[in-house]
Amino acid sequence: MQATTQSQDAPLPPLAPPPTAVIAGADGTSQTIQIPRTQSEVNALVSRRNELSDQISNVSRRRSSLVSEIRTAPDGVGRTGLEDRVRVLDQRIIQLERDLSTTGQQLAAAPADFVTFAERGANQSPDDEFAPGLATGAVSTLMVLGAVWAWRRFRGRKRRRSEPQPQLARDSNDRLERLEQGVEAIAIEVERISEGQRFVTRLLSETRETVKS
Repeated sequence: MQATTQSQDAPLPPLAPPPTAVIAGADGTSQTIQIPRTQSEVNALVSRRNELSDQISNVSRRRSSLVSEIRTAPDGVGRTGLEDRVRVLDQRIIQLERDLSTTGQQLAAAPADFVTFAERGANQSPDDEFAPGLATGAVSTLMVLGAVWAWRRFRGRKRRRSEPQPQLARDSNDRLERLEQGVEAIAIEVERISEGQRFVTRLLSETRETVKS
């Protein structure tokens, strides 16, 4: 029992300190940097390097804009303020360049395969994944729509073949028959009227000849 208690109360071994390296800084002084050991640490350094590069570009553009304003600004308080801002930006650029140099040396000391994998993931934009996914989805959708259209067309042809003569065709035939019958009836009536006119004409001619005689 006493041995068990002693084993539970024994302190845990201290964690191994992360590996470090001593490098020469940008100003010539020695600097101790931490060497990344895992993929997540390398990914963080790659992201930091890209962010530092973007910040240096932004600050440099701001400095160039201020320098252009100084060239056209008159002497006085306004010009002095612009020059002070340029000096602040110069200090900022120097600090960013130091941080970028330190980050680059840390990545140089990291495993090469970790750095390659991290840079590949950092350079791949969301649009690179979105475009192939969109193309795949569009092709799949078109294939499904084409299959549905072909199936409906096949069913429509089969239905037209199996169905009897449409009602509209039968109605048209009935109308044509009634129209023919009506035309025949009209022709008979016209013939009767013509016979009546001929009879009346002959009767009037005979009556005139009798009167004359």
